[in-house]
Amino acid sequence: MKLIWILLATISLTACGTFNTLAKSDHEIAANLKRQKSNCESIPRVYSGVSYNMCQMNSNKHSIYYDWMLGFYLLDSVASAATDTIALPYTAYSQSRKGHLVIDEQ
Repeated sequence: MKLIWILLATISLTACGTFNTLAKSDHEIAANLKRQKSNCESIPRVYSGVSYNMCQMNSNKHSIYYDWMLGFYLLDSVASAATDTIALPYTAYSQSRKGHLVIDEQ
């Protein structure tokens, strides 16, 4: 039982994409992706952590083919998918109220 709690805590702490999209404002998220020169125009709020990681990998600054952090983004995407699933009721509600997070207009 102790191992399960440790694994859950580790997964939730490593889900940086989900943490960034749920804890920061839309303006901060958009500014961060603009600073990284992401090619994404918007991010859905449902499974936003995974989408955020994909936008980071799809940027001019962090090339998916040459970036040494690709493994981290892929591992974090798995952790973010698990955390995004837990946050699904909240993010589905936010998606219906606010729509996609638009990066270019921020």
